[in-house]
Amino acid sequence: MVNDHFRGEDLPNAEARRFYDMLDAGKQPLYEGCRDGHSALSSATRLMGIKTDYNLAEDCVDAIADFVKGILPEDNVAPGSYYEVQKLVAGVGLSYQVIDVCRDNCMIYWRADDQRISCKFCGKPRYKDTSGRVPVPYKRMWYLPLTERLQRLYLSERTAQPMRWHAEHSTDGEIRHPSDAKAWKHFQSKYPDFAYERRNVYLGLCTDGFSPYGKSGRQYSLWPVILTPYNLPPNLCCTKIF
Repeated sequence: MVNDHFRGEDLPNAEARRFYDMLDAGKQPLYEGCRDGHSALSSATRLMGIKTDYNLAEDCVDAIADFVKGILPEDNVAPGSYYEVQKLVAGVGLSYQVIDVCRDNCMIYWRADDQRISCKFCGKPRYKDTSGRVPVPYKRMWYLPLTERLQRLYLSERTAQPMRWHAEHSTDGEIRHPSDAKAWKHFQSKYPDFAYERRNVYLGLCTDGFSPYGKSGRQYSLWPVILTPYNLPPNLCCTKIF
C-alpha cells in the first residue's frame, strides 16, 4: 500500500529523482538565445512524433536531425541522429516486456519458466522449426509493467490530485462513479487499512478479443487486458490517456 512506502516527509525515491532530473535537463535551451520551450528533449520528442505520424524510416530521421542540427548555431544541443533522439526520449517513456506464450495459450514463458523450450502442460514446442540462428517463438505477448505506470500518475501535480478524487468528492446519492456504489463502500469497510490511505489505487480489469485484420481472412486475434484506475473522476478514468 502507499502508506507502507511514505513515512514522514514524502521525499521522491531514486527513480523519481532520476525522472525529475531528466525533466530539468530537458529545460536546457537548445542554444543560447533560442525561444523559450525549445530544448534537446522537446526537439527529440517532436522528431519522434513526426517519425511515428508519417511512418518515416530511421535513415530519414537521421537526415532530418543532421540537417536541423547543421543549420542551428554551433553551440546547439539538438540531437543529430535518430540514435540520439532515442536516447533522449527513452527516459520519458515507459518500459515494456515481450514474453513468449504457448501456441495454445496454456502458459507464458516467464520467470521460472523463462528457459523452457516446450509447454509444461501440452508439451508443444516453444519455437518454430527454422534454420535461423535466433529462435522464433510461435506466439508472443506484450506486457506493460503496471507499477511504474501507477507511480508516474503521482509524479505529476496534474494527475496526483485527481488520483485522490474518489475519496474527496461529494455525492448526492446517485451512482455516477464506482466509488458511489455499495460494493465500493463494502470493500472499504472490509479493508479499512487500505481505504484509509486515499492514494492507494483501485483498478478495474477487462479484456476482450478482436481481429485487427477485420474480414481479411488472416487467422490472427488480439486479447488486450485493460486496467482502469478508478481513483480518477469519470471524465478522466475512461479517457484514452489513462
